[in-house]
Amino acid sequence: MDKNIENYKVYLNSKKLSVNTVSSYIYDINSFGNYIGQDYNINITNTKKAHILTYLVNLQKSGKSSSTIARTISSLKNFFEFLKRDKLITDNPAISIHSPKQIKKTPSVLTEQEVNLLLELPDIDSFKGARDSAILELLYSSGIKVTELINIKINDINLNANIISIGGDKKRILPLSKYSRNAVNNYVDNFRHKRCSDENEFLFVNITGEPISRQGIWKILKYYEKKLNINKELSPQILRNSFAVHLLSHGADLGTIQELMGLSSIAAAQNYLNSVEFKSLEVFKKAFPRV
Repeated sequence: MDKNIENYKVYLNSKKLSVNTVSSYIYDINSFGNYIGQDYNINITNTKKAHILTYLVNLQKSGKSSSTIARTISSLKNFFEFLKRDKLITDNPAISIHSPKQIKKTPSVLTEQEVNLLLELPDIDSFKGARDSAILELLYSSGIKVTELINIKINDINLNANIISIGGDKKRILPLSKYSRNAVNNYVDNFRHKRCSDENEFLFVNITGEPISRQGIWKILKYYEKKLNINKELSPQILRNSFAVHLLSHGADLGTIQELMGLSSIAAAQNYLNSVEFKSLEVFKKAFPRV
């Protein structure tokens, strides 16, 4: 890694940013540094605006989304500003480059039938199946993120009160559905203690008894994606999306969606409306008194 990029990484870590945020910034800068090194045979400190624009065009041609390109521009702007502040360059070559307008895509979701088929797949009489069932039920019926899921501790679950405490940036208490409660109860009572010691406070563990990782969750979802045999990518985000859309379809309001999912604003919840199939005519005929 370029020494300047290494120094910038140290600087970012000192700002107490999340590990994922720092990794994303450094990935963007390293990718650009490799590009100009290979295509122009120059050091990143010799970057001109034209080099960045050409790189962004290449990203666009390779199919990168507008959000990825916008993040790349932001990463480079901040990096070059860091170099300028340390007097390693005189001008920031990315300062006048504007991010592309981002097109909001309709969130990918599973149908309710597809969710039901998915949740019936795990063999709940085995460690793996019981654990996977609890994971899938929680991801879908709570709408939580994968980072929130893997950080759930045993003490965060209250099966008597049917609630779960979610930590992180968006701390909140969520209700447990009957199905997720039963799945977690089966996993904890019959299987978890056989794999790990009492000292392990994390709810979900792998086959060796260690806390499960993000990669572990992805492997689980890919396994069931193949078994489900649908033309959709099964991911934590698609289950989170499905949670929101199915709630809205059954009459939940945007404020409830925002609170349950820990979204920053109502506007963030509104994006899910495009995926809701409102049966306007049927509702009108059933609900309006003068049809």
